Amino acid sequence: MPVKPLSALTLKNLLERIDFARQGEIRSLTHLSPTSIEIRFSVQDIARGYDWIDVLFRIEGVNDAKLVSDNVLPGLDISEGITVEMDANSCALAIGNYGGRANEAPFYILGTSIGYEELPFSA
Repeated sequence: MPVKPLSALTLKNLLERIDFARQGEIRSLTHLSPTSIEIRFSVQDIARGYDWIDVLFRIEGVNDAKLVSDNVLPGLDISEGITVEMDANSCALAIGNYGGRANEAPFYILGTSIGYEELPFSA
């Protein structure tokens, strides 16, 4: 299944469905190119009776990011969930509750567009 683009409505529905990835886990961070990054989370899906799934976000047009090394990634605390925002010209994904100020988060990716893909749970 290919990555699906997100709109404001589909983003809102997805984030509510996965409870903003609260208590989830970061599975991987992949640099596809200098301006394209994928991040994969394991989360509980409310629509599937809180069954675990993986959700992969792909950010294109990356123009700013604050990342961590691969060995630190699994230990990042995402108990507050994630912030994902978008408008007509930009998008942001941050670890934690950073609405309107994603670039203040300890981990963030800023770009021009964002899409997602639902994947089977990776144990």
